[in-house]
Amino acid sequence: MFDVVDRVLELAAARGARDVEAYAERGVSRRIKVYQGEVEQLVAARRCGVGVRVFRDGAVGYASTSDLGPEGLDDVVARAVAHAAAADADPFRTLPAPSGPPAAVEPYDPRLAAATDERRIDLALSVEAAALAADPRVKTVEDTVYVDGDGEVYLANSAGVRGSYRAGQCYAYAYVLAEDEGRVETGVSYAVGRALEELDGPACGAEAAARACRLLGARPCPSMKAAVVLDPFVAAAFLGVLSSALTAEAAQKGRSLFAGLEGQAVADPRLTLADDGAHPDGLDSAPFDGEGTPCRRTPLVSAGVLQGFLHDTYTARKAGAESTGNGQRGGYQSPPAVRPTNLLVEGEPVPFGTIVAGVDRGVLVTDAVGVHSGANPISGEFSVGISGVLIEHGRLTTPVREVTLAGDIIGMLKSVRALGDDARWVPAGSVLTPSVLIEGMAIGGT
Repeated sequence: MFDVVDRVLELAAARGARDVEAYAERGVSRRIKVYQGEVEQLVAARRCGVGVRVFRDGAVGYASTSDLGPEGLDDVVARAVAHAAAADADPFRTLPAPSGPPAAVEPYDPRLAAATDERRIDLALSVEAAALAADPRVKTVEDTVYVDGDGEVYLANSAGVRGSYRAGQCYAYAYVLAEDEGRVETGVSYAVGRALEELDGPACGAEAAARACRLLGARPCPSMKAAVVLDPFVAAAFLGVLSSALTAEAAQKGRSLFAGLEGQAVADPRLTLADDGAHPDGLDSAPFDGEGTPCRRTPLVSAGVLQGFLHDTYTARKAGAESTGNGQRGGYQSPPAVRPTNLLVEGEPVPFGTIVAGVDRGVLVTDAVGVHSGANPISGEFSVGISGVLIEHGRLTTPVREVTLAGDIIGMLKSVRALGDDARWVPAGSVLTPSVLIEGMAIGGT
């Protein structure tokens, strides 16, 4: 594949393009779905292609192709050059320059490629079997899925950036339906890792079943202003909305609730947020980003104070800063854009049982509907539907549903009172978060 990217640079130079970047990738992904003890779907897909960026006097042209033959490469370069000639100029759009050695992270486990389809199927079947065996009220497992991806990235530009790496990850997912007295509730769970050996299929299935059964008999609770405990799945969903507001692109466009608040308190001092593209266990870790900038840890909120924003090369030059290694790509078909890698929620952990015991009245939130559509990343206001379990006098009691949770994100961050000891990776993007206790939230019920 380095032959491909080098050929792209040569063809671009022959067309008079001096500032050129070539990003190539190849890989394979698999998806296995089982239902009632049988394989319902098995898909394997190969992906291979190259994307080309041409910079000319502040204008940028991009084109991509999966045809890596001589004619395909010549055509993709010609299109990128033509697009640059037609694009508007922006003085901050320039070719990324080399910025140091790649991060010392190995995002690939060779055991992933060594696994057979039989083992993948067995893992998925173990998830479904465990869910069905966990509780007689579990009537069906609507979705049991195993997914993995194994890919290689090759990047080079005419300024001297050059590198490659291989990355892989896998996960299992279960969506369970439990029924009792004609009422049906759902529960989900994930298991994530870089190799099958890191996935506990039976634990994933059993957890999904437990989450569904815990909600059986749920009903609305009275409206109140009370504490909520967001479990890791729900906390990760809120942080997914929050992360888009922590990019420099959003701040520079005036589309972030954090714009202009650098150096100010935006959360309780107990809370620290960071983006770490070089985390040894991060689902989206890599030695460098989609522009060749080394990935690294970037503090976002430290002891409650906003430290800054995530940058790619463009937003960094616009702000007079440096890239944080967050020029991420969705693949060779798209140019890089600034977005988080692995978002980490950190602080002094408190045992989950201790957190619940300290709540006189509140709700453990285990599901939130409409977080992305019901939360405004500009104003920070949100109103979402939730399900969970009522907390009364320090004990988990009755399940609740058809309840709303409303507030604003900064107010919520400033009301954080504890972080649990149950941190886990959640594939909502890639988030490592524990349960989060927040006081004084508006809960709308009966």
